[in-house]
Amino acid sequence: MDAETIEKVDDVLGGEGLLKATVPYLEEERYAPQFRNFAPIEAKAVSLWVYSTHVLHGLLQTEAYARQVFVDHWPPVAAEEIENRLTARLDRQALLYRDPPPVLCFVLEETFLRRKVGGDLIWREQLHHLLECGRLPHVSIQLIPLECEEALGSEGSMTVAETSQHRMLGYVEGQGQSWVISDRAVVSEMVQRHANIRGMALSPKDSARRIQRLLGER
Repeated sequence: MDAETIEKVDDVLGGEGLLKATVPYLEEERYAPQFRNFAPIEAKAVSLWVYSTHVLHGLLQTEAYARQVFVDHWPPVAAEEIENRLTARLDRQALLYRDPPPVLCFVLEETFLRRKVGGDLIWREQLHHLLECGRLPHVSIQLIPLECEEALGSEGSMTVAETSQHRMLGYVEGQGQSWVISDRAVVSEMVQRHANIRGMALSPKDSARRIQRLLGER
């Protein structure tokens, strides 16, 4: 039973909000365990500052690419769980079109974009989707080019989220574990690190040209 159905049943049965109170927990269950603590923060963020090193961020994935990521997960995930996680991941992408729009900045390593996850067709569709996302006025997509000689990103992927109260929170995950970071000193270091990495990246326009070049369109 989905959240909308639960809310309707609560109204029909006169549950006085008792059933509706379970909706947030139902929403959290849709996500992989390591993401559940960050999902509500991401959904309400007024800005996100992302650095991805090994796999494309979930907000930017096409359905086919996301499905392949879940299918290739090891140990394997049950088919029903794959569908649940896929639906949840695609639903997260409503953030891209929220009104008022959040500021979304993605810095991506070119290295993993060259990897044809799922085969040529899925890969090409994914790169075209990246170009489309990058055209949204509140979305910035920048690539760290292969020719970059600085040892960037030694700390790994990260996300910094700004809440509606303008509090900055960090988020990192790996090997099935995740951490939401509220310590101001640590988050400050993450903000500085992201700014440094972003400064080494190609501009959004040059990044789009690089993606077009990967597609053989330039």
